[in-house]
Amino acid sequence: MTNSRAKGAAAEREFASRHLAVYWPEVGRNVDQYGQDKRDLIRCGGVHWQCKRQERLNIWAALNQAQQEAIGGDLPVVAFRRNRSSWYVALAADDFVPLLAVALRASGG
Repeated sequence: MTNSRAKGAAAEREFASRHLAVYWPEVGRNVDQYGQDKRDLIRCGGVHWQCKRQERLNIWAALNQAQQEAIGGDLPVVAFRRNRSSWYVALAADDFVPLLAVALRASGG
């Protein structure tokens, strides 16, 4: 795939199906992305997802994009990977640590 738009769309579908569909079965791509709603994935409960599949990602620019484009109280998160790599996510520590604490409490840890 040489078309960067097609590559981005494929990355969004891949991340959604591999990681989000189990928790948000209605997750889908935000194909319109007009007005204020610039997130890449929709119908996933209060999270503003930006998906990036790039060999040399400027993580700071991606985080800034997610933070600037998040609407209301949506949690800005960047999902990213390069070729032959696993998916990773990046978000502010001020957002991550409380999520981790809630997850640990829920699991009895």
